[in-house]
Formats: sequence, C-alpha cells, structure tokens
Amino acid sequence: MSSPTFRYDAETCTYVPVHRERRPYVLRIVLAGLVAGMVSMLLLDQLASTPEELALKTENEALRTQLENVATRLDQLAGDLSELKEHDSELYRTLFAVDDISSDVRRVGTGGTDAYPEFSGFRSETKRLLVATSSRMDQVERQLALQNDSYRELSSLAAEYEKRLAQMPAILPVNGPITSGFGIRTHPVLKVKRMHGGLDFHAPRGTPVHATGQGMVVRTGTSAGYGRFVEIRHEAAGLTTLYGHLSRVPREIRRGVSVDRGDMIGFSGDTGLANAPHLHYEVQDLEGRSLNPVFFFAPSMTPDEYERLVKEAESTTLVFD
Repeated sequence: MSSPTFRYDAETCTYVPVHRERRPYVLRIVLAGLVAGMVSMLLLDQLASTPEELALKTENEALRTQLENVATRLDQLAGDLSELKEHDSELYRTLFAVDDISSDVRRVGTGGTDAYPEFSGFRSETKRLLVATSSRMDQVERQLALQNDSYRELSSLAAEYEKRLAQMPAILPVNGPITSGFGIRTHPVLKVKRMHGGLDFHAPRGTPVHATGQGMVVRTGTSAGYGRFVEIRHEAAGLTTLYGHLSRVPREIRRGVSVDRGDMIGFSGDTGLANAPHLHYEVQDLEGRSLNPVFFFAPSMTPDEYERLVKEAESTTLVFD
C-alpha cells in the first residue's frame, strides 16, 4: 500500500492528508476501451471479409474504372459525330442543294425528371456515374441514327445526281466545226428570218453521229424540215436531244432503245430542208423549249477549248438549213 501524501494548510498551520481523485483515471480507461473497440471492429471487418466479398469489391472497382473509360470514349465518338455533322451541313447538303437538318432535330435529348429510375437504388456516386454514362450513350446512339438517316438521303441524292450527269448532253455529237449557231438568222432554203433552235455542224455525208448523253430513243423517222432524224429523251436531266438531216440510221436505233453517251446513232447527210451535208443538233427541255446546246459542252472541254467553241458558234460562216 502506498504512503499517504500531505500538504501544508496555512490557515491551520498543520499538514493535512491529500485524497487523490479516481475519476480521471476511470475516464481514461473508458476512452481507451472505446478506441480499442473501434479498432477491433475495423480489424474484424477486414478479417471477416470472405474471399468472395473481396473479389466482389475488386470487381466493382474494375467496373467503375471501365465505366469511366467508356464515358471518355463516348465523348470522343460524340466529337467525331460533330465533325461528320459539319461535313453533312457545310459540304454535302450544299453540294446537292438540299436543306440542312434543323437544329431542333439535331438536339436529340431525353425528357423527364428521372430518365433512369433503375439506378435510384445505388449509392449517389455510383448512380451519378451510371446515369451520366447511360445518358451519353443514348445521346450518341440517337446522333448515329440521325446521321445514318441523313447519309441514306444523301446517298440517294448522289445516285440521282450521278444519273443526271450521265444523261447530260455534254459531248459534241459529231467531229466537225460549228457553221451556224443558235438564234435568229435567214434560212438558206426558205429565205426568211426565223429562229434557228440548234447548232449546225459541218460533216461530210456518212460522218458518224453520236449520242451526247445517256438516254432513250423516243422517235426516229423522217420529216419535211429535219429529214431523217433521231430524238433521244434524257429523263433524269430533264432534256431531249434531236439529230437531223441524217443520211442513214442503223436498224438497231429505234424507239425504246437505251443508248449511252458516245454511242453511234446515225450518219450525217442532207435530207430534209438542207442545201449541203451537215448535222443539225438541238437540245430542248421536256416542255419543248429550245436551249442553246453550246452551254452543255463545257464539262467535256478545257476552258480554252470551250471559249473557242463559243466564238465559233457566234460566228456563222455557212448556213445549210
């Protein structure tokens, strides 16, 4: 047993024993016990985890990382789609002269206050990640569907445009110079001023004549003015071409036959109202309005060649019909 402790009391001028308080020691013991208990619980929690639980925790962490990677890749894909949208709007639709997709349609979003209720039971951080990833994925899917529809439309337009180009009367119908252009002039046989609705090409009798664009033969025959002729309809281009004063038309060139640009459809001559062998060539729209054929030759020529042809057409040298 330990010795008692005394202190001096000035009032009584005596030494009195000191009684120690036990309460602080009790509190320290209780506090130490609580800390030890908490540490023990944490250790027990770790030690109590089964291998399956530890594997599940590792798997959840891996899934979380994978979701974050998916979100990053979705952002990259969305950026690529934005570039495609710019090409769609600024290049392809401008090229084909069609209206752009409206901004309202482009803004493909989702509505509702809780678009993903299936995630409501997860912890807040997990729910936030799942909702953000799902929302981004849905948006990208809708953008892909919209862009896919747009490209189907543009592909259809491109096919129509290609067909139209193939049917455009863009090459010279015969190898020979232009002797009479498009416009009002004096007819060499009738001796009256009248509209010359085409071009005359100097070509000796029997010179091969070629279709200037893909199309279908709609008429062959003989008339008082054109003599022996062939007429081709270029439906996709909205035009017809006529080749007159022919000396001969091959038997296979008849109504309903399809021809390609450059196919031989006849031979030049001087049948009908003509005073010398040549080819009379016309271009009309589907309503029968005559168009200047010179304007359609530009795509098949260099700028210098086309400029010479225009000057040639404007300078009538010989009038044969």
